Amino acid sequence: MFTADTIIDSVQDAKKKFVTTFVTDESFKTELVKLVDAETQFAKNQTKTSLEIAQNFWKNTTNIFYPSKDSK
Repeated sequence: MFTADTIIDSVQDAKKKFVTTFVTDESFKTELVKLVDAETQFAKNQTKTSLEIAQNFWKNTTNIFYPSKDSK
């Protein structure tokens, strides 16, 4: 099954492969790989946060329009 993490990993792995294949300077290559790793972590955190916001919004909106019987 495709998840956001799978897609992020696929794109970032392609970036790493490009860097390791075409960049010849080892110190620059190392720094670029670190940058890609940081981008990966950032994207995964953003996705997780966005999903949590959407889930909480959905839950709270649903509770407004369809309150549970216990809340009365």
